[in-house]
Amino acid sequence: MARQRVGKVLGFVILVCIVLILIIASIMVILVKKTFRYETYINGIDCSFMSVETASRKLEREMRDAGITLLFADDKQYSCLATFFEVELNNEDTLKEILNKQILKSEDSQEYNQVELYSVNEDKVKEYLSSLSVFRESNIRKPQNATLEFNSNNLLQIKPEVNGNEINLDEACDFMVEALKKGETTIDFREITKIKPEICSDNEELISQMNYINSVLSTTINYTLRDGSTYTLDANTMKDWVYQNDDGKYEIDIDGNVKNFVDELNKKARYLLTSTKFKATDLGEISVSFGRKTYANINEEAEIARIKEKLGSAEKVKFEPKYKSLPDYTNLSTYVELDLTRQRVWMYVNGKCVVNTPCVTGNVAGGYSTPAGIYYLTYKTTDTYLEGYNGDGSKYKSHVNFWMPFNGGIGFHDAAWRSTFGGKIYMTNGSHGCVNLPYNAAKTIYQYINTSIPIILYAS
Repeated sequence: MARQRVGKVLGFVILVCIVLILIIASIMVILVKKTFRYETYINGIDCSFMSVETASRKLEREMRDAGITLLFADDKQYSCLATFFEVELNNEDTLKEILNKQILKSEDSQEYNQVELYSVNEDKVKEYLSSLSVFRESNIRKPQNATLEFNSNNLLQIKPEVNGNEINLDEACDFMVEALKKGETTIDFREITKIKPEICSDNEELISQMNYINSVLSTTINYTLRDGSTYTLDANTMKDWVYQNDDGKYEIDIDGNVKNFVDELNKKARYLLTSTKFKATDLGEISVSFGRKTYANINEEAEIARIKEKLGSAEKVKFEPKYKSLPDYTNLSTYVELDLTRQRVWMYVNGKCVVNTPCVTGNVAGGYSTPAGIYYLTYKTTDTYLEGYNGDGSKYKSHVNFWMPFNGGIGFHDAAWRSTFGGKIYMTNGSHGCVNLPYNAAKTIYQYINTSIPIILYAS
């Protein structure tokens, strides 16, 4: 009897257990179909074992009551409540989709971030942001690139960049609306703020530009001139050669400015040539005046080349100007020679004397003396008339067959009106300054002479 009673109790217990298991299983099935799984997070909010309706209420309540933190440049921070922006759950369809996914398949992750989870009153967002001081025009600062500037030594140094806080109100409104729709409670506006400039102090290209230009500016060239004075090329002058090109890069214009510097150097370094040596016929070496202003000029090409070679070395050097080769009149092979004292003209072509003739030069008594000097033919022509005025004011007009001016209105020409040449005729009955020649002598000179042949006049 006891055994039968125990068996009946055991059977009853088993039956109850089975029923409970079935009930629990049914409840679980119902729960699985009606609620979210354990550790389900929707936009960061725990919705475990909640129905769509319950989760909806929780999501809306927590977001509506949430505090919103706004972060801006310059460590500016503002706080407000989401309720001001009338944040509401957009619709439950999104939550139903999540639940259906959980029913249909097992997912490794149960964290869901929905982009359009909430609706937001965009006008309220703009109203709030417009009230913030960070959007006032007077408070907005554009980022400024690091630049180069001159220091007290006329060398370049980096002027550091300036961080900005420039932010567009419309862009910020869109940014905040999108964040609130996703349920974000900390909104970092620095993501859309123009803070860092394009070029900072550590920019390698900027540093490279500075170093190169400074290597040029650190070069000093001192020219010692003939009078003992100096003319200097250094940073004080070259700082004005530095500029920014269309791309904003710093450059130094060496080519154009070195030429300008050498032009100025030539003005200071050139000197007046007064006389030179010449081997006169039958006299040997004598001193001959140049007759007109003739300068020894520096060799500009040579100076430009050696300045460019030194610039960038950061050295301090001393130069004496290099001059162009001075004309050598002691070893001429082709030239015209006139001795005003001996009243004679010679012409040499390739070392051979082709003309040796007496002449008549300017009338000394009448104040028409032919000036000594070294000249070159201006042009030549035939069959022409020479016109001018005599000392008494009367006009003259003389026909000549060969006319070869070399010093203004002074030149060689034949003089058919003269029967004799040379001697002392020029002292009282000379020309108006020209060199009168016999016909054949004038013809021969005309045949050989050109603008590159020196004409040397002197008084022995």
